[in-house]
Amino acid sequence: MTETTMSTLTTLAGLGSITALIFLLAGGLLKLFPRLSDAVLGGAAGRSGELDGLRGALSLLVVLHHSLIVQNYCATGRYEPPVGNFNNLAGEAAVALFFVITASLYWKRLQSGARFDWPRLLIGRLRRLGPMYAVAVAILVAIVMAETGFSLHVTPAELATEIAQWLSFDFLSLPDINGRPETYFIEVVVWTLRYEWEFVLCLPLLALFAHGRRPWLLYAAGIALAAFGSADNLLYAYFAAGLVAADLNARKALPPRVWAGLGVLALAVLLACYHDIYGLPQVGLITLIFLGASSGVGPWAILRARPLRFLGLISYSIYLLHHMVLHLFAQQVFGTDRFASLDGWAFQGAVLMVGATAILLSTLTYLTVERPWAHPAPARST
Repeated sequence: MTETTMSTLTTLAGLGSITALIFLLAGGLLKLFPRLSDAVLGGAAGRSGELDGLRGALSLLVVLHHSLIVQNYCATGRYEPPVGNFNNLAGEAAVALFFVITASLYWKRLQSGARFDWPRLLIGRLRRLGPMYAVAVAILVAIVMAETGFSLHVTPAELATEIAQWLSFDFLSLPDINGRPETYFIEVVVWTLRYEWEFVLCLPLLALFAHGRRPWLLYAAGIALAAFGSADNLLYAYFAAGLVAADLNARKALPPRVWAGLGVLALAVLLACYHDIYGLPQVGLITLIFLGASSGVGPWAILRARPLRFLGLISYSIYLLHHMVLHLFAQQVFGTDRFASLDGWAFQGAVLMVGATAILLSTLTYLTVERPWAHPAPARST
C-alpha cells in the first residue's frame, strides 16, 4: 500500500471520527434539551425525513472539506481543493447534491399538477433565504471591521456599495470590504446561492416542460451540459439531474432496495475513481447516490435518525456560518501558524470545536431568524 493511499485512509478515518462525534453531539443536544428538539423538529411534519437527514450529513461534510482547505490556506496562502478524492468530494459532491435536492423537490411539485403560483413561490423563497443571508453578511462585515481596526479604509459610499454587492447573492460580484484583502476567503460559500436563485427564476419556463413527453427535452439538455459544458455550466446539469431523479421516483422505476444498492455502489465508484464532480460520469453517479438516499432503506435508513434530521433543518445556517466560524478559529483562537501545523487528533479536535460552535450558532439563528421569516406565525385576531 502506497504512502499516499495510507495518508488518504488515515484522513478518511479521522474525518469519519469527527463526523461521528458531531453526530453524537447533535444527538446529545436533543437529549439534554428536549424543548430544543421539539422547537426545531416540531416543524418538520410532512417533510421527507430522508432528505432532511441527507442535508444534515452534507452540511457536516462541507465543514470537514473547508477545514482541510483552510488549514492548507493558512500554511501556503493558496485556497485550493484538498488532495484526496474523499477530501475534495466531501465539499463538491455535497454542493452538487444540494442542487439535486432543490431541483427534485420543485420538479415533484410542478409535476403533481398543483397550481403553480410563481410570485408566491418567489416571495416564499426570498423569505426563506434572504433574512439569514443578510445576517451572515452582517456577521461578515463585523469580522472585516474588527480585522481592519474599526476604521474606514474606503469612503462610506464605497463601503455601502461593497456591502450591497455582497447582499446580491453574488449577482453583482463579491468584492473586498473596507480594503480587507481576500474578504471572499472569509465567507466562500455564497457563490452557490446564485445558482439556486437562477434555478428558481427559471421555474416558470421549466413549468412548460413538466408534463407529457416534454420533460425529456430538459433531461437531454442536462446530459448535453454534463457532456460538453464548461465547468461553470456543468453545475446546472445537477439541477437537471434532480429533475430526472424526481421523475424516476414518481414513476417508481425501480424498487427502493434496488435504488439503495445502486446508491451505495455509485458512492463507492465515485470515491474510488474521481477527485471532482465535473464530468458526465460524476453526474450519473451523484444522481444514483441521491436516488439511493431518497429510498430511505438499507444503509440509507440512517438518514432518518433524529440528529441528522435536526442538522438538516438547520443546515442552511450551518452552511452560511461555518466558514466564518472556521476563519475565526484559525485566525483568532489558534493563530494561522499553529492551525496550519495541527495534525492527527489535534486537528480533529479543532474541527470538532468548529463544528460544535457552528451547530450551536445555527440552532440559534434557525429559531430566531430562519423559521420566523419562513413560517411567520398567523396574526392574532383582536
